[in-house]
Amino acid sequence: MPEAIRRAAYSRTDQLVAYLAAHSTVPVIDLRPALRRAKSRERIYHRTDTHWNDRGAYVAYAQIVSSLSGSLPGLRPNPPEMFEAHHVRGRGLDLARMMGLTRVLEEDNLTLDSRRPRAAKLIEPLAPDTHFVAGRLVTELPDPSRPRAVIFRDSFASALIPFLSEHFSRAVYLWQYNVDPDVIDVNGPML
Repeated sequence: MPEAIRRAAYSRTDQLVAYLAAHSTVPVIDLRPALRRAKSRERIYHRTDTHWNDRGAYVAYAQIVSSLSGSLPGLRPNPPEMFEAHHVRGRGLDLARMMGLTRVLEEDNLTLDSRRPRAAKLIEPLAPDTHFVAGRLVTELPDPSRPRAVIFRDSFASALIPFLSEHFSRAVYLWQYNVDPDVIDVNGPML
């Protein structure tokens, strides 16, 4: 098969993952296979939003934490049994908002609520941010033996924050697209 046709058969993400695997020492976690498997069992994305719901976020979280366990022994994702599944009916989300139909289109949001109180506390911003949309969020756990993390994120990570934060003594989530080494230095030893 000619190279141009072979390359066209892959998405841009496929091309990036293959390139990084061949030319970088940075581990790449491709969440797509796990999300595709989960999608065959249940709905993992909102119907009126471009993002995954809690169930999709859980799949991504479990993959991320499992991947990190290679360099952080003892790190394991919380099991699905630790969460209670709910259906929450509400207004349409971002796709409905873009069309001006949030009051017309409804969303059956598939949530996962922890069966025990979450140990990680949001310490920044000081004002409540229940949707985790601030540009900088910091969570802390009262367990200094746990690792620390800096996560450069986008809007999909908002749903990951409640899951991931339970594993780090301090997690700094930055909604930006450039890696900032100074932030990593300031927040101490990380992964």
